[in-house]
Amino acid sequence: MPGIFISYRRDDQAGFAGRLADALASAFGAENVFRDIEDIHPGEDFVAVIDRHLASVDVMLVMIGPAWLTASRNGVRRLDEADDFVRMEIAAGLASGKVVLPVLVGGAAMPAEQDLPPAIAGLARRQSLMLADAGWTSDVARLVETIRPFLPASRRLAPNFRRVWAAAGLVLVALLAVGVKVYWPERPVGGPDPVSVEVASSLAGRWAARVKYDWGAEHAERFELRMDNGEVHGTASYLGVARMIEQGRLAGGRLEFLTRTQETLGDGPGREVTHRYRGALKDGQLHLVLESSGGHSAHLPVEFVARRVRDGA
Repeated sequence: MPGIFISYRRDDQAGFAGRLADALASAFGAENVFRDIEDIHPGEDFVAVIDRHLASVDVMLVMIGPAWLTASRNGVRRLDEADDFVRMEIAAGLASGKVVLPVLVGGAAMPAEQDLPPAIAGLARRQSLMLADAGWTSDVARLVETIRPFLPASRRLAPNFRRVWAAAGLVLVALLAVGVKVYWPERPVGGPDPVSVEVASSLAGRWAARVKYDWGAEHAERFELRMDNGEVHGTASYLGVARMIEQGRLAGGRLEFLTRTQETLGDGPGREVTHRYRGALKDGQLHLVLESSGGHSAHLPVEFVARRVRDGA
């Protein structure tokens, strides 16, 4: 079953959906990308096929173009119809607990929570990414790296690398079949550094902090961290909204990762802001420094302390 599900409205951004599907197929293989116009065969039950694929995917991408929010039929907004396929897809994706990532195309803006039906209002709280014509290649590359950690290891490799490994496996089987002894390089005894494993275990989980930003505003922020072989994944909220962690790593007991937001000023175009976090555990608390760059204004570094959130809190 595909690992990536692309939800889109055909009369809004079908061209962008096809373009993105091709790019993701090149990165992860066509078998790992589901887009209904190509992947539902004549005679199949649309709803049944969608439900089956949603149950197995790892990431849902919701493509939002300029007409996505206002598209209507017979004077009724499509999203307000209970049987609208796009609404049904998103509601199922949010209910599944899988990663749901809004992707803005064609200059579209992220809809506000109050502009969405209650069934899919949670979409407005998900971190979005923008794909622009001018920076399509770099934007898609960033999207690929954002998606990759959420896919099983078998789906993370590009198709050509999977073919190389498959070919190598066939060669190995052939060598063994004719009695050729294969020597493997020796591995160090003892496994991973126990200190690194202990630090990773101590950092994984949920954290909460009260952050006072350099312009005076104060917000309750939450961090959900997962560790995977020195990589850091999860979410970190900024101004109370969860943002997806990118380029996270754990080295020498120190934690580093970044998130991104869009900053707007008046009616002008939005600018991307990069938030870089650095920190370490001290006496059971997570001490962090946040540096933000880009956007319409400069920001001073912010230091704060996050405390672990107990289960159920």
